[in-house]
Amino acid sequence: MVGSPAAAPDPWFAVTMTIRNNRRTIERSFASILPQVAQGGELVVVDARSSDGTSEYLDRLAADHPGLRVEHRACNRGIGRNLAVELSRAPVVLTQVDADDEYAPGVLVRVAQHVADHAAVDAAFAVGASDWDPSSTRFYAWRRAAFQRAGGYPDTQEREDPPLLLRAFRAGLTIDRCYVPKVADDLKPRREGRAPTVSPWRRSYHTRWAARKFRVMGYHYPEYVRLLRLTRRTATRFVAGVALGGFAYVEGAVHRDGPEVLVRDDEPVARRTGDSAPVGAGPGGP
Repeated sequence: MVGSPAAAPDPWFAVTMTIRNNRRTIERSFASILPQVAQGGELVVVDARSSDGTSEYLDRLAADHPGLRVEHRACNRGIGRNLAVELSRAPVVLTQVDADDEYAPGVLVRVAQHVADHAAVDAAFAVGASDWDPSSTRFYAWRRAAFQRAGGYPDTQEREDPPLLLRAFRAGLTIDRCYVPKVADDLKPRREGRAPTVSPWRRSYHTRWAARKFRVMGYHYPEYVRLLRLTRRTATRFVAGVALGGFAYVEGAVHRDGPEVLVRDDEPVARRTGDSAPVGAGPGGP
């Protein structure tokens, strides 16, 4: 009598993603993710009704990879990220992993393992030392219970992670900074220039404007400093961010900043000052 095959062990970590119309970059991205998921993980993808062939590609891929689950659902990015976490099974959950990034070998497993190995750590924030712009390649590893305590992502398409991180701070979660040689290559088109080579003082306008955005999003200045401690790659950049951010918080109060700050386009200033790229409202600028 031939015995039945042993059931596959439960995954110890989950990579969760939400995707829409990433056909141009998804093959390179998944080629960097799937070998890492094969090390005891699972990959859960919410496809927000792509129309460029991404949906069909995912279905073909899922047929050959039992560790990949695909859910097709019309939704914004925040809801899609929450749904992917909900559909996953592992106790350690990676979020903010995107299909337009090509991840460094082993980085997803390394950050997930950091959380799994340290019982006092609720979440880890991954920052790449050599990434072109760490704000575009950062990701999180959470204990599932900690993600739930933080309340998940808001129901928004843009700037969905600052509110989640702020709630995590206020819930008293312990969040470690995982500083690794490289997180990922950003596959989206970018102007020439690399953020690691640009002085924080050359980017002072953008740093101040980003701080004013965080102020409008509800971050108190000490919480903004905590954000900088997680995201800045060097002590010099951290000190520069603290100084420029403090000035920006005063500016924001004087100008009585409101929601209009979140949609202001500071790209013309980037062209005038010669900075390599504007700083957005998400965590993890240079």
